[in-house]
Order: sequence, then structure tokens, then C-alpha cells
Amino acid sequence: MSNEEFSQIIEALFKKDKKLLSTFEKNLLGVAYYLAPLAKKLIELGGNKSFNVYAGSNPLDINIIAADGSRYMYENPLKDTQNQLESFEKAYSLYGSLFIYGLGNGVLLKGILENKTHKTIVVFEPEIEIIYIVFHLFDFSKELFASRLVIASSELFALAHYYTISQMKDVLSHARVYNLYINCSFYDAYHADMSKINENITNAFMRCLKEIGNDSTDALIGINHTTAHIPNMLESIPLKNIINQRTKKTKTAIIVSTGPSLNKQLELLKQVQNHATIISVDSSYPILKAHGIKPDYVTSIEREECTSEFFNSKPSEFDKDIIFLTATLTHPTTLNYLKGRNAAYILRPLPYELGFEDDDFGYIAPGQSAAHLSFDIAMALEHERIIFIGQDLAYGEGRSTHAKGHVLPGNDDKNKESKYTIAYGGNGLAETMEVWNHFREFFEYIIAIAQRKNQNLLIYNCTGGGARIAGTIEKPFKAVLEDDRIFDEIKPSMPLPTKLNEAQQKAKLKRYKKHIQKIMAFGKDLQDKCEKLFLELAKQVELAKELKEQGKDEQIDFDSLQKISAKLDKLKELFENKLFTDTYYTITSSFIHNQELELTTIKVRPSKNDEEKKQKLLEWVSVHGHWLFSIAGMISVMRENIQNCSQKWLICHPRA
Repeated sequence: MSNEEFSQIIEALFKKDKKLLSTFEKNLLGVAYYLAPLAKKLIELGGNKSFNVYAGSNPLDINIIAADGSRYMYENPLKDTQNQLESFEKAYSLYGSLFIYGLGNGVLLKGILENKTHKTIVVFEPEIEIIYIVFHLFDFSKELFASRLVIASSELFALAHYYTISQMKDVLSHARVYNLYINCSFYDAYHADMSKINENITNAFMRCLKEIGNDSTDALIGINHTTAHIPNMLESIPLKNIINQRTKKTKTAIIVSTGPSLNKQLELLKQVQNHATIISVDSSYPILKAHGIKPDYVTSIEREECTSEFFNSKPSEFDKDIIFLTATLTHPTTLNYLKGRNAAYILRPLPYELGFEDDDFGYIAPGQSAAHLSFDIAMALEHERIIFIGQDLAYGEGRSTHAKGHVLPGNDDKNKESKYTIAYGGNGLAETMEVWNHFREFFEYIIAIAQRKNQNLLIYNCTGGGARIAGTIEKPFKAVLEDDRIFDEIKPSMPLPTKLNEAQQKAKLKRYKKHIQKIMAFGKDLQDKCEKLFLELAKQVELAKELKEQGKDEQIDFDSLQKISAKLDKLKELFENKLFTDTYYTITSSFIHNQELELTTIKVRPSKNDEEKKQKLLEWVSVHGHWLFSIAGMISVMRENIQNCSQKWLICHPRA
């Protein structure tokens, strides 16, 4: 079945009267919503051949048996699933997210879904035919469309899917209590598949937690820089105008990074510079300039001052038509060096910057490197093919880290722990380091998303060395240029995109001022509430602990503790407020996530009796003392920083 035929079938089902849809068709639409390849395979299956279904008089008495009689799912389907559901809920009734291996006959899953505490349930089924059977038996479409339930075939679940699921709030908070529950003994034969899935989920959790980090310093530096740079941004070239005025002007984009292999590609790059768009990362710019290769765009994303050195040269004729795309969180020295050049300061999709709701200057570059930003730019400009060169993401000969001519000294720190990944071309392993490996994984994630959106997109890795980047076509640079006839293309001359006029700049600045004033007032109010509740909580917890040490547990005022717990729930509602998620979440996110991991271990713990419930309540309230104190302190620090960094262009009057 072709993709076009599949799309026509799904489109026809969407148009069909919902009352006339069969149970299977409803489930099919639910799966197509998030995993189209699985829906396509289910349609192509056409029926069950490897497994038979046996049903008793009770609608829940369902067994699935291999067609050759060699395997069956249950000894006693009705009794087994009832006992299983009872024991499952004793252990997992308070879990917000669940990972299950094996769909079984669908009865256990149907029962689990009755518990509304389970916000996200992910089920991996190794046999597509079993999914086909169960989809004819039970209607899961409501939960599938709401993303409360994800049913996946492990062979069709890409790393990007694991990463996306792990990012979900209800899922990530359960990372510390994660467990892959095995549905029944029928699935013991799939141990290798279970191990692979378990490894992918664990790695996805680790990656998400690393991205969040445990230090808010970098985030605060970015906020300070962005706040101070708002007037400069408004005077620069808007990202929206670049995209609107330059989309589809050339077919090919070449992304130039500064890996050790770059030097061998420079001669060809010079020859093709008039035939393709060249997007250079900041560290490659001085190298290209030295070789007379003019990029169309130069990208920069770092907060640190050391990266400003890439622009530490006088503007010249060479820079005339180059657009320097730089994140607003860049160091102030970068702004000074870029004076006299064509700068475009862009807002990244980070909470604080999203709060400004300014699509003229954002939002792009969720990744961690200038190369990721370069890829996003190439995608935004809708190039038909994207070529990577110098994207080694691994050590070169002599353990070199960068191309010759790199402005900053190479970093071959022997203390950094080496990692190994599949080498370019699939020949052996390449030595890398953790940060490069992280960059590679993010590339694979955004490439997978890009290719799902546009199946005709060609992404070549012409680096010729280093690490393999899954999802790219590995091919020599010269061969791509010749085989794809890139020299036949002529890059058109493009005028610089327009800037905002003075009236537009003033109007935007006025709106930014109002937003800053609102978040300052909201922060002061939230800080006051946190401090007030902390004092109340600390008093009750201290008294409870004293009584506990004296063996007078019966005198502990658990009613007051319960009221404080309710106040905590009420206070946490403010953390869902847009003013918080857009602003203060930026520096509190790592702390909140790390605390949520600890709180979740308490939350999901079953309580057998009233005594255990009381002790759990005391522990729950006690842990929130540090939580409240820290959040109040972080809000105070952020308010002070925003006020200091905006004082040159904003007179701010927060409440005393």
C-alpha cells in the first residue's frame, strides 16, 4: 500500500459518520494520530493469521492462542486478568504514568484506564497482529486521541518517540519510579525486545533530565542578556522578514561546522558558494573569511563571552551581505563586535522568551548548538536538500577537536570521559565526548521530525569522518555536488530583509514594558504567598517532629497538616499560570523537576492503614518546606535581575 493510498483511507474514515465507524476503525484513527506507520501496517494486515481468539460466555473471558497451538496467553483468562488487575492497582494505583510491555487481550488495560490517576499509559506490543485483534475487541479511541494512551509497536517506535513521551510532565516526574511492567508470562519470549525498549526509555529520561540540569545559573544569565538586549533586538532584522523574503530562493543549504574534517572540504565549498546557501556556525566564520568563502548566514547561540571572539574583527566589505543570526541571550560583547554588521537577534523557544509572544523575532532554535540553529534556519527557508560538512561530533586525528584555523584553542581535555558511537560510514566506532554525543542525539531527533513532515527532503552528511548521524545520507561532498547537479543552480542576489520602522519599534517596546511590569508584580505576589505558607508549614512540621521524638504521635495535629497540604495544592495552581510558566519557570524548572522526582516517590507509595497515611502526610508536608523556601528565593533573585537588566530602558515600579 502506498502512502497516498493510506492517506486516502484515513481521510475517508475521518469524513465517515462517527456512529458508523467500527471499533477497529475508531482505534485505527486514534493510532494514526500519533504513529501513522502502525496504522498503515494494521490496514495492510487485513486479518489475523498467526493467532486465534477464543471467547467464553463472559465478554472478558478472552484468550489469544498461537495458530499452531504452541503458545497461549492465559491459563484461565477471566480469573487471571481479574487477579492481575487487583494486584496491579495495589502496587500502582497512585502512579500518574505507566509503561507496560504487552497488550495482552486488552482486558487489563481497559481496567487500568478506569483509574483516572493514571494520566499517561504507554503500552508496547511486539506482535502487530495482537494489536489488530485487540483493536477489534475494545474501543480505546478516546484515550488514544487524548494522548492518555499510547499503543506502540516497538519496531516502529523511533528514538524521537521515546524522547517526546519522556518530556511529558506526568511522565518525566515519574522517572525515578519508572518500571516496565510485564503484562503476563506470554511475553517472556520477548526478553531481547523488552531490554531494548527499557534501554531506550532509560536513555530518554536521562537525556531529558540532563537538558533540565540542576543549575539555574546558565538560565539566569540568558534571561539577563535577553532582557538587556531587547532594544537591540527591536532594531535588528526580524527573523520573520528573513523567512518571508527569502523562503525557497535556493534549493540547497550547506551547513558548515568546525569539526577536524572541515579543512579538506574548503576547496569544494569555495567552488560552490555561488550555487547554494551557505550557513556557517560562528566558529567557522573566521575560517571561511580567511579562505575567501562568504557565507549567507552566520549563527551563534552561546551565552559565554569566549564565543564573542569569533566576531572580534573590524567589519569589512566581506561582511556586507552576511546576516549574523544570533540568539538574544548572547553575551553583550558579541553585540559590540557585531556593530556595523547585519545582525538579526532572535528569540529562542525558551519559557522566558516565549512569554513576550513576538513572532516577528522568534521562535527558533530549541537545540543546544549553533549547528542546530543552522539546521532550523535551513528548514525555515524550505530548502530541498541540506548538506552537513565539518559536523564530526568526534575527535579527529591526534585527538584534534576542531579544524585548523579555529580561533579558540582546541579542547582535548584528557580528563573528559570518552564515549564511543558508530563511526561515519558504519566502519567501527568513533571516539566522542558526552556533549558531542548529546548534540548528535538531538540532531537525530530533529532530523526525524523534519523527515516526517517532508518525506522528499534530502539530508546529506558529507563530513567524511567523525560520528554517524542517523537519518542522514552519507555521501562524499563532491559526489553530492555533481550527482545532484548543484553547480547548475545559480544563487540569486537577495537584498537585505527590511527592519521595523521607528513607530513599530516604539509600539513593541511599549508592549515589552507592560509585560515586564506584569511579571514583576505577579512574582512579588507569588513570593509573598510562598513565604507565608512556608512559615505556617515550618511551625507545624517542627512541632510534629518534636512530638514524634517524644513518642507522642497521637498528639500530632494531622488535621492542620492536611490543611497545609490542601494549601500547597492551591498554591501550585499559580505555577500553572502563564505568567509563571513564561517567566519564573525558566530558573525554577531544574529545581522543580528534581524536587518532583523526590515528591513522586512519596506520592505513589501505597499506604496500608491510617498510621501509614499519617506518616506519609507528615513526610509530604515536610519535604515541601525546602521546596517553598527555595522557590521564594529563586523568584526574588529573578525579579532583582530583571529589574537591574531592564533599568536602562524601563522604569519599573514593582510593589514594595
